[in-house]
Amino acid sequence: CHFRIACDVKNPLYGDKGCSAVFGPQKGLHPDDVIKMDSWLEKFADLTEKKYPDADRNYPGSGAAGGLGFAFRSFLNAELVPGIELMISASGLEMEIENADVVVTGEGCLDDQSLMGKVPAGIAAAAKKYNKTVIAFAGMLKVTDNSLKSCGIDACFSVLRKPMSLEEAMNPETTQKNLELTSEQVFRLIK
Repeated sequence: CHFRIACDVKNPLYGDKGCSAVFGPQKGLHPDDVIKMDSWLEKFADLTEKKYPDADRNYPGSGAAGGLGFAFRSFLNAELVPGIELMISASGLEMEIENADVVVTGEGCLDDQSLMGKVPAGIAAAAKKYNKTVIAFAGMLKVTDNSLKSCGIDACFSVLRKPMSLEEAMNPETTQKNLELTSEQVFRLIK
């Protein structure tokens, strides 16, 4: 049996870029608990690597889903595959990209994690195979222009049109209206 696991991040199991440090605070983990979690994950990796010599705590994606990437690779000899690659392959999206004039992608918050194997970076990589212009829309932008260019996104636009609370910004009606208004302005430039 061969397992292919959709994995959208490349984080190692623990450390500065590991699952506890990167994703813990997003989930409400207290900074002191990040240190504890990292210690436990390191011990788990030590025990696992003794029993399974091919286990690799630093393999890209080992820190996915709280360390499940590491567990799936170690115990099931699973292959970690970027989720976007599985989605593009299964959906026929690449053919649509090849025939497109411009490719549009987006995310609620476009940050460094978005550029590390998540959907926006995967869409941009597929588009660049065909020399397509890639435009991204996001509620919040937390990336540098150089980071965007390095992953293949040519331009990025925040859809927020005025200061608002996170709750208001994430309201589906508000989000749809903001995206429609912003994208209309952007595409007026492209004729």
